[in-house]
Amino acid sequence: MNSMNVDSIRANRTRAILAFSVPAIISMVLTSLINVADGFFMGNFIHKDAIAAVNLGLPIIYLFLATGLMVSVGGSVIAGMLMGRKDEKSCRSVFSQTIATCAVASVLLSVVMFFLLRTILAVLGAEGKVAEYFLQYYTILLFELPVMTVNASLGMFVRAEGRPQFYMGVTAFTCVLNILLDWLFTAGFGFGVRGIAAASLVSALLGFAFLLFYFLKKARVFRFVRFRFDRKVFRDTMLNGLSEFIGELSMCISMAAYNFVIMRRIGVDGVTAFTVVGYTTYVFSMVVCGFGQGMAPLSSFVYGAKEKLLARNLFTRTVLLVLATGWRQSRSSDSAHHSTAEFLWTTWRFSR
Repeated sequence: MNSMNVDSIRANRTRAILAFSVPAIISMVLTSLINVADGFFMGNFIHKDAIAAVNLGLPIIYLFLATGLMVSVGGSVIAGMLMGRKDEKSCRSVFSQTIATCAVASVLLSVVMFFLLRTILAVLGAEGKVAEYFLQYYTILLFELPVMTVNASLGMFVRAEGRPQFYMGVTAFTCVLNILLDWLFTAGFGFGVRGIAAASLVSALLGFAFLLFYFLKKARVFRFVRFRFDRKVFRDTMLNGLSEFIGELSMCISMAAYNFVIMRRIGVDGVTAFTVVGYTTYVFSMVVCGFGQGMAPLSSFVYGAKEKLLARNLFTRTVLLVLATGWRQSRSSDSAHHSTAEFLWTTWRFSR
């Protein structure tokens, strides 16, 4: 039915986890590097206030991530279990409903946030250049965020089909393109903050085109079909993805609280410094998220195939790998060769 096979997973459990998780980790790290690159070009070609302005709106991005992950993780888990039961018809219906729900929810969220941008600035007490940069950036980014959310959802279903390397390739392409466009639009054309946001929008749209092509022409299981909205599937999707929503929402709330306090106590310079320091934490958190997103299609597939003990074992092994990664990262502060790059390279070679 697809490239995943229960017997093969059982015989090579750790290798199967790494084969799915390492491409997911690389994808997540590349995604985080886009934010680092945006900060670099803003600081060097625009103004430090632009970095602060973008950071003030990070809770908006986390809110989109929370909504998108709740829908896409919940839907992909249900579809993965159906795939394990070899129910292709139901797989495609759940896939189509999940992507449609994700698109509608993110577009509606963009509309709501558009009318709240000035309210957010007023609450934070931002004004002057910071407020100007904030409005220039997020007015355009609200067109990009729904595309980003749908892309992430489509990527989860690419992994569920057993093709994590394809989505990693798409992510690498969009990352490189985004950085090149950042340079072109800022250093070349002088578009300022609007250019940074436009670079994100263009690269996200091209990534969406590649993913759409995959599901229209290359997908083995998941295809777009006409579906009747299923309330039970919707309810189960929300319940399965609720933990993801709460996790990202907590980041949204804590980031908003940090920004509020720093703006009131220190000011723009404090927000800028907090943003730069936060890049390191953000990159590492993407490594942890990558393990979870890599393990999810495997565990849901074997669970659907009624291999509950195997699903539990995959979960346990993934947790141990995450702990090992965290330990190596903590050691890397004293020993440079224990870097994330070396860990990814080693595990990637092992997984092949």
